[in-house]
Amino acid sequence: MAKVPVYNAEGKKTRDVDFDESVFGEKVLGKTLREVVLSYGRNQRQGNAHSKVRSEVAGSNRKLWKQKGTGRARVGDRRPPHWRGGGVSFGPRSGEWHKPIPAGLRKAALKSALLSKFKDGEVRAVEGLSFSDGPKTKKVSKLLEGIGEKRSTLIALAGRDANFVKSVRNLKRVNIRELADLNAYDVVRHVNLVLPVETLDALKNGIGAARKGKE
Repeated sequence: MAKVPVYNAEGKKTRDVDFDESVFGEKVLGKTLREVVLSYGRNQRQGNAHSKVRSEVAGSNRKLWKQKGTGRARVGDRRPPHWRGGGVSFGPRSGEWHKPIPAGLRKAALKSALLSKFKDGEVRAVEGLSFSDGPKTKKVSKLLEGIGEKRSTLIALAGRDANFVKSVRNLKRVNIRELADLNAYDVVRHVNLVLPVETLDALKNGIGAARKGKE
């Protein structure tokens, strides 16, 4: 049973709540988590760099000079890699690098990522933080300052809150996701995980139940 500290909107600790992290599994699946996180990273590769090989370079196939009688080395056309303006050998090539990650692996990795955060004591809960009066970056900044966290932080929301999202987007090293969009890559690349108490309550029956409850 993990102890999760709860903070108010001013960043002051008010209490601890118990959370049964076993809803995410009995142990962290390290190999699965690593495989999925690396796949998320590879799938972000754009692959824009593209060099032309010899066959793609514009130019004639004409032999530059005759084979014999000039005293010079024999040559073909002007497109080989050792000629200025010729093709590039083993240069970068654009392509489609995206490979789909099976849904079962994604789900297992997310559970392991969340389990590791709870086991390592890197989860904080927040209550009383409202943005009904509009976006307020100062509110989130004050909260994180009160918690004492200056490292990378991920805030996970149970549902859509446009004002909350706008309040976070100008803060460095702070990102925000809805549970429906949460993935293992986002969880592990941030040091801290901050959850409104509504999100924490939604996770008590597991990530799958929390997502279904918001559909």
